[in-house]
Amino acid sequence: MAQLKYNTTVEITANLYKDDLPNPDTLSAELHCWRIKWKHRSRDVELPNTVFDTLRHPDIKFFPNVYTLLKIVCNLPIIKVGSERSEVGRRRLKAYLKATPVEERASSLALMHINYDAKHDFDMMVDTFAKLYPEKMQLPNVESMEGA
Repeated sequence: MAQLKYNTTVEITANLYKDDLPNPDTLSAELHCWRIKWKHRSRDVELPNTVFDTLRHPDIKFFPNVYTLLKIVCNLPIIKVGSERSEVGRRRLKAYLKATPVEERASSLALMHINYDAKHDFDMMVDTFAKLYPEKMQLPNVESMEGA
């Protein structure tokens, strides 16, 4: 964004996620407007330093496709290009995305799927989740369900 070195590969790459976009038909036009927005910004507008800063920018709501793509970028695992292991991870990620319906996808599950050979302490994971989100660990009240 800061260097304004855009090319068609950005659009080609973004098209990989067209099924996840709110308005895929307007992606090309939106990317063009996004480029112009940053190219012609006023001097007092500071460029965001990170994807997270960009997601907090007030104008991002006017770019729903860009917003969605940035959220995807935040959730994708960082894979070092070039190693044989990363190629396997990339293939596993593509398989996960292809096999899982959009509404059922979860970035944490995607990471676990990619890193299938990593050892996970599920008991520790559940305990940590329970400590962080105790309200989500409560079971529904049976009496209130019977009255419904």
